[in-house]
Amino acid sequence: MPTSDNDWTYRPRSWLPAFLGTVVVAAGLAFAQWVDGGARALVQAAPFALAGALAGWLVFGKPRVLVGDEGVDVVNPLAGYHVPWAALIQVRTRFACTFVTPHRTVQAFAAPGPGRYAAAMASVVDLRASGHDPRIGADVGDLPSAASGQVARVVRLRWQALAESGALALGEADETPVTRRVDVRALVALVVLVALGVALQLAL
Repeated sequence: MPTSDNDWTYRPRSWLPAFLGTVVVAAGLAFAQWVDGGARALVQAAPFALAGALAGWLVFGKPRVLVGDEGVDVVNPLAGYHVPWAALIQVRTRFACTFVTPHRTVQAFAAPGPGRYAAAMASVVDLRASGHDPRIGADVGDLPSAASGQVARVVRLRWQALAESGALALGEADETPVTRRVDVRALVALVVLVALGVALQLAL
C-alpha cells in the first residue's frame, strides 16, 4: 500500500462505536448464557461470541479506502484490492464508490452511497456542490455529505492532477492489472470459531 505523505485515507467515523457495540452485544450474550447455564454454557457460547466480535471488526473496523501515489487501495471485509491509476477508467457512485477498470469493477464497502432519505432531500445546490450539473442527471451518490461522494471527489481530483502533470501513463488501462488479496486468515478464523461452537454444543 502507498506510504508517502500524499496518502489520504477514508474510514467511516462511526466505525469505532459500531464495532464496540458489536463487541458489547457479543459479550452480553455470552454473559447471559453464563448466568443461565453456568460455566458449561459460557464455554459453549464463547466461540460464537468471538465469531460475532470478529465479524463486527470485519464489517465495521476493517473497511477503508486509501488514495496514494501508486493508486487506490480498497480494503473490504474479506478482500483487498489495489487499483493502479493507469488501470482506472471511471469512478461511479450510484450505490457505493466504485472504481471501474477494463477487467474488474471494485466497490468500496467503506464508502456507500447516501441513504434513501438523504437522496430524496438532495437539492440542486447540493448536487452543484458535488461538481455536477443537476440538469444532466447528476448522481446523488456524488453528494458531498455521502461517503461515496467524499471518496469519489478525492480520487477524481488526484487522478486529474496526475493526468494533467503527465505523471499518469494514458492508454495502458487494458495492460494494467488490478490485484486482489483475499483475507484467508479472517475466513479461516470465522469458520474455525463457528465449527468449534457447534462441536461444543454437541459435545457438552
